[in-house]
Amino acid sequence: MGGKNKIDNSPSVIERLGQNALSNVEGILSLKPMAKYLSGARCVLRVNGKIVGFAFGISWNITTDATEITTIDDYLPYELAPSRITVTGSISNFRIPGSGPGSQLMQADILSFMHQRYVEIEVKDSQTDELIFLTKRALITSRSENIRSNQLAEMTLNFKAIGFADERNPQTPSGVGDPVDVGGLSALDRVFDAF
Repeated sequence: MGGKNKIDNSPSVIERLGQNALSNVEGILSLKPMAKYLSGARCVLRVNGKIVGFAFGISWNITTDATEITTIDDYLPYELAPSRITVTGSISNFRIPGSGPGSQLMQADILSFMHQRYVEIEVKDSQTDELIFLTKRALITSRSENIRSNQLAEMTLNFKAIGFADERNPQTPSGVGDPVDVGGLSALDRVFDAF
């Protein structure tokens, strides 16, 4: 029974079990460098400097709005002008009785919402201590909760933020303020010249 399978010459069941066990031990004792891809299990989420132990997910959306600059008799915009950066996101977590966002001073209550302070939200990679996302001026704008008899209670906090930071330190790109020479071409000509 320890030989090859007679039909397709594949390893026997015992050989495959042994290979799988060795592979798992190799993964545990591996001296290979850590994975180059980020996973949620490696992330540490902090709100106001405290680790949020009941959170199981965070997402954010950074939008750079642009206004089209149009000209007469041109079907395509002449230029796109950046106008605003908006940062929104959500934090998904389990609902722990007595430890909600109000008691943690993350979300305002009915008496303090006019004077709500900003919260700081930070996500870091626990393996490399690299910053993934940071905003120091966020407000919790909405909360939705889901309680069912057959699962843990869940809560989602949506936020809006002013500004953000990530792996790259913000810096002014080179050539800012330099005029863009389009050579008197129409927008359609510029599109075709790009290809």
